[in-house]
Amino acid sequence: MSLYDVGRVVVTAFFKLFFRVKISGKENIPEESERFLICANHKSYLDPPLVGACFPFEIGFMAKEELFKNKLFGGLIKKLGAFPIKRGKSDFGALRTAISLVSGGKHIVIFPEGGRSHNNSLKKGKTGAAMVAVKSKAKILPVGIGGKYRIFGKINVNIGKPIDLSGYFDKKISSDELQGITDVLMSELSKLSGIPLKLKN
Repeated sequence: MSLYDVGRVVVTAFFKLFFRVKISGKENIPEESERFLICANHKSYLDPPLVGACFPFEIGFMAKEELFKNKLFGGLIKKLGAFPIKRGKSDFGALRTAISLVSGGKHIVIFPEGGRSHNNSLKKGKTGAAMVAVKSKAKILPVGIGGKYRIFGKINVNIGKPIDLSGYFDKKISSDELQGITDVLMSELSKLSGIPLKLKN
């Protein structure tokens, strides 16, 4: 059993013990052999392991670079498929890494809000996830997380239908088109999570 498999068992047991998690829409998960990017809203530090536990195969994560400063923890999450991104700026190196991974058949999670949302609303999405999906010729699988992370609280994870972006493949795409894709994605995440979308940051 791999380290990732062990981690999945531990995480699944943790959520079963401390929360009431309901996962809907597993039938919308594409086959592992298909190329797709997972995008979820971001409520809590617990979102990455929760999303990971929903999938029957290994997935990776784009995570803020601060999490890698602790060598022990950073090394662990790196082995579990995480890679760093600099928040608050355009980190083209991280985006290129994501495009390379998805193009190579890996499945990764990007939180398009660029950080955790507060005040019971979703942030306006950033266009990096849309760019990664288009450049790697992948669908976007939206995952909405609703409910509250409190002991024995109910958490709803709703997996939506993949968003087909094939009309944009092999074409020069404008910033307005990337923003349009992002707006569609965020609208879908709002519906799936039950959390209203904040139109301005």
